[in-house]
Amino acid sequence: MTTSTPRTSTTHRSRLARRLDRETGMGYQTALDTVREQADALLRQFQLERLDAAGCDLMLRALLQQSLELWGPGVGAHMWPEMYHPLFMGLPGPMSDAALEAVTRAGRTADAQATPSGTFDPSWLAAAGVEALDYDGEPDYDEDDEEEEIAPAALEPLDEPDRWKRHVLAQGRRDAFAMPPQQCLSPTLREELQHQDPASARARLEQLVLDQPATVEAYVLRAVLAFPGGVTPAVDGRAPSAAELADARRWYECAVTVGEQALSFFNGTLLWHEENNRPFLQALYGLALVHCLGRSWNTSEQILFTLLHLDPHDEQQAGTLLAQVRRQVGLPAPREESAS
Repeated sequence: MTTSTPRTSTTHRSRLARRLDRETGMGYQTALDTVREQADALLRQFQLERLDAAGCDLMLRALLQQSLELWGPGVGAHMWPEMYHPLFMGLPGPMSDAALEAVTRAGRTADAQATPSGTFDPSWLAAAGVEALDYDGEPDYDEDDEEEEIAPAALEPLDEPDRWKRHVLAQGRRDAFAMPPQQCLSPTLREELQHQDPASARARLEQLVLDQPATVEAYVLRAVLAFPGGVTPAVDGRAPSAAELADARRWYECAVTVGEQALSFFNGTLLWHEENNRPFLQALYGLALVHCLGRSWNTSEQILFTLLHLDPHDEQQAGTLLAQVRRQVGLPAPREESAS
């Protein structure tokens, strides 16, 4: 009796290549060549006989050389941040030239750092019945050990939408910070923009970021105006055009890259109740949503993990968007899997 060697099919390779291209922008042919060179070896490494949604997701993460937490049924997720890692440097695809230019302009004025504003205490999660994640009890997978074999079927299913809360509780009390006030618009400017039509507001905001390049809120408002009526689309609503998504992504990237200049070696929280924090938190959520709508779900998930790390109270419902992202990938929640 012979044992067949697991191999990816042509269909599976194309699916993986499309996802790899969407995450990195490397081009479909380059992505397909990368998948052809590495996919079958990864299939054997992860003991996969076929590429279902979970297997495709796991192999994509391996191709992107990402650190993972391994758990089921979605098999893998980004590592929970221990401190803020600039997305400018950490996302799979390159940031736009506009974001690089915005950082260069803002660098002359955005030298202020986030300042302490109190303490974040996650004990309310324990009171709500959340159990802290036991880091010491988690399986230790050494990503430097190339000989180690991982059997996804043996991983214990965990409820994906709530897992981030267990991380927050395990981290305990952390310092809370407020972003520099220059990241916000003045009340007068906000009122002025509210009374302008979309075309006038776009022109006003584009001039404003040239004059005051550290104003994160201006980039965020301009990103929203990329969509008809200045209304942010829903994941399950009308699909935005590629041009709308590209325009919104460009402005959200500017907002994130400029805003995170205030977070050097940062390991605190940025809570929503601090008004100065809202533009940057909105920028993170908006960028995650744009990537989700553009089907770069891996990148969207990475941004959402960062956002939930910074703002565990989750006033923007990033946890809900995270669950939607995982469903878009095709990864069921444990209750859905058990019911099938």
